[in-house]
Amino acid sequence: MNVPKVEHATVVVERTYAALPHQVFAAWSNREALAIWSAPGDGWELAWRAFDFTVGHADICTFGAIDAEPYVNTTRYEEIRASQRIVYASTISHLGTLIFAGVVTVEFSAVGDKTRLVMTESGAYLDGSHSPLGHGDGWAMMLDSLGDYLKRRQRHAA
Repeated sequence: MNVPKVEHATVVVERTYAALPHQVFAAWSNREALAIWSAPGDGWELAWRAFDFTVGHADICTFGAIDAEPYVNTTRYEEIRASQRIVYASTISHLGTLIFAGVVTVEFSAVGDKTRLVMTESGAYLDGSHSPLGHGDGWAMMLDSLGDYLKRRQRHAA
């Protein structure tokens, strides 16, 4: 008998951006901005089936390799404090099977004229399909991409 594997873990990724908290927060709360900086990379695609950045509502996003069955990420917003904090429940499914369930907290704090962002994901990584290490690497790449996005926005504003 095959016993399903569940790994419980917490992933924390921190970054400091040369932008104000409201600017960093805006990149999380706007569908178009989010699509730019959270895109998975070459050979992958990302699309929203629903986007509603409101407490009690959900986003449904699909992502994955082009020409492959996509992953489905559902995000239900539990708390939104503009320019301070976002808390959401998250699930990821693939081929109709749940492979991750957790809670993500994104905190924004001013450090002079910069923003310190702390992203904490606590979850259950199911049946070896996803791992805390893989999620940590993915978050690190996305948050680096967010930094690049913010730099481009600042150059265009200047």
